Amino acid sequence: MKSRKVPLQEVGDALTGTYDLFICSSSFEDRCLSIVSNIDVTTIKRACIVSNMDLLEYIGKNREAIEGILGEKAHHVKISTSDPLLTEDHLQTAIADVADSADRILLDVTTFTHESLLILIWLLRLYCRAAAITVVYAGADEYSVGDEVEFKWLSRGIGEIRSVLRYPGNVLPSRKTHLIIIVGYEHERAAELINALEPHSIALGYGRSDTATTAKNQSANERYMELVKQMATSYSQIGTFEIPCDDPDGTCDEIVRQIDLANGLNVLISPMNNKLSTIGVAHAALKHEDVQLCYAQALRYNYTAYSKPSDQCYIFEMK
Repeated sequence: MKSRKVPLQEVGDALTGTYDLFICSSSFEDRCLSIVSNIDVTTIKRACIVSNMDLLEYIGKNREAIEGILGEKAHHVKISTSDPLLTEDHLQTAIADVADSADRILLDVTTFTHESLLILIWLLRLYCRAAAITVVYAGADEYSVGDEVEFKWLSRGIGEIRSVLRYPGNVLPSRKTHLIIIVGYEHERAAELINALEPHSIALGYGRSDTATTAKNQSANERYMELVKQMATSYSQIGTFEIPCDDPDGTCDEIVRQIDLANGLNVLISPMNNKLSTIGVAHAALKHEDVQLCYAQALRYNYTAYSKPSDQCYIFEMK
């Protein structure tokens, strides 16, 4: 099912009934407040605020704001970008504790890291398979706010490159590696990932212009796609493909097609576009468990001008 785009101020009306569990992530981005500030919190029985303790200096204000809105329903879940085992352990405890009573879940994916979101999706599949899960995603009016197209950036540098927990794939040393990257603004991280992994072949996916969740910056996405291609000129086996950024199921279908094209190779996938497309990548990997998802940890984020919230959001019923 394709996501529905609705005005942010109408998201409360678009969400009907009560929810046993609301999950969101606090962030240095003010977008983390977009959904929780516009829903009727009386329809929520319990809430989990996922907070990255490595960035507490930057997220503290918004974390407290979310807690103030949710009140006594709020429970904090501590995660860490530098310790994925801790992240999985704390997310697992939070989900397992409420799994038996969580028939309806509202999941705000707006400001999760790609890695923590992928782990969370796997855990929801394990513990809440029968639950009805509604995903909400708040759009951005602009990324790298105020910067010219050629200077826009979200993060810089990469630290550890690691397999995402629960998506280890089946990597055989006898096979060559095919790397699929879903490219967004973080072209430098994408280029560094390519150079670090030195794959045999590469497929670069980017969002179709008519599905961009941030239309104002679609030109930047396309430009950075070209930059990544230029940085990978040493690879003769390089292809491109398009995904629908506003349609997780459509993204899943395209990723599955790309996986099938790489028959006989180890397939590694790194999602670096928006969170809706990341859900599509997760679903594709769950269909093809021999595929490995990888994550390149960012060394620095654009804390002061990462994004500007838009007045639109997306709603998606996750299977």
